Amino acid sequence: KEKMNKNEMDEVFTVYKLIILYMLDRAEGDVTQAMLSTFLLESGYANFVSLAESYAQLEKRDLVRIRLEGDKKFLQLTDAGKEALGFFCAQLNPLIRKQVDEWLVEHGRQIREDREVTAVYERMVSGVYEVRMAVKERGVTQLEVKLSVADATSAEAIADKWKEKNTGIYQYLIENL
Repeated sequence: KEKMNKNEMDEVFTVYKLIILYMLDRAEGDVTQAMLSTFLLESGYANFVSLAESYAQLEKRDLVRIRLEGDKKFLQLTDAGKEALGFFCAQLNPLIRKQVDEWLVEHGRQIREDREVTAVYERMVSGVYEVRMAVKERGVTQLEVKLSVADATSAEAIADKWKEKNTGIYQYLIENL
């Protein structure tokens, strides 16, 4: 394979960044870095190293904000990112835009669940672990629960189960309160 020169590499990075901005815009909310990466890697648009560099550049230029929530990194489109997308979106191949739109429809439920069902835990000064779990719908918190447990293993297990069982727990509470 031929080596790419700097201008070719900049152009490729521009495509990665435009795809990321376009996905965030079309998803209408925060998207995990893992979901964005899955699309870009599986579609063959990027490799791991180029993606890491693209995320860092987008954040450095304030086109996206990266928020850590538990073990997930969420990316959010900033106003500057929306403006940049407005200027450069036409440069993004219409076939890529169509592919992104179809992928977002196919994976929309997972994207919503990632941002609407959360469970994080941390060790408190007292030594116990606090697990904070929430269910949101369209940005409005429907249910929020905090539990204190003795160890990290229990906290992690509870956080993992919450992701599977939150709907049943919510329904149980509604029916019994």
